[in-house]
Amino acid sequence: MPQDYQTRIPQFDSTGAINAQQHIDRMHDFCDLHEVDENDLKLRLFAQSLGGEVRKWFKNLAAGSIVDLATLHLSFLNRWETKKSPLHILNEYKNLKRVPNETIEEYCDRFDKVYHAIRATIKPPPGLALIHFQEGFDVGMA
Repeated sequence: MPQDYQTRIPQFDSTGAINAQQHIDRMHDFCDLHEVDENDLKLRLFAQSLGGEVRKWFKNLAAGSIVDLATLHLSFLNRWETKKSPLHILNEYKNLKRVPNETIEEYCDRFDKVYHAIRATIKPPPGLALIHFQEGFDVGMA
């Protein structure tokens, strides 16, 4: 690992635009990029990526309750992934519009978060999502 790897680890404290599943995906990408193959090291890196209340939650887990990376991911998702009904998420997706004073980046992040929260079995294909994304802007912007 590079000497400054700790500054490069994606962080998750549950307050940003990244949801729990996206953080797991980002950590997976980080490990692939840095060619980290050992599961024990991946588990330690994942633990180092947690901050704020999420770190407190992790430190308060019962000793021996996390036996491998898959167990940590499952516990992490059970605690930190937003739990909404699939129909609620789909309805939220259908009503996505850029709100006044929202930056394009904020709208993109919000759109991406909602789109990726939709279950795969009912998720619109990427082409339709792109059309819907553009519909979220006012007429002049689109």
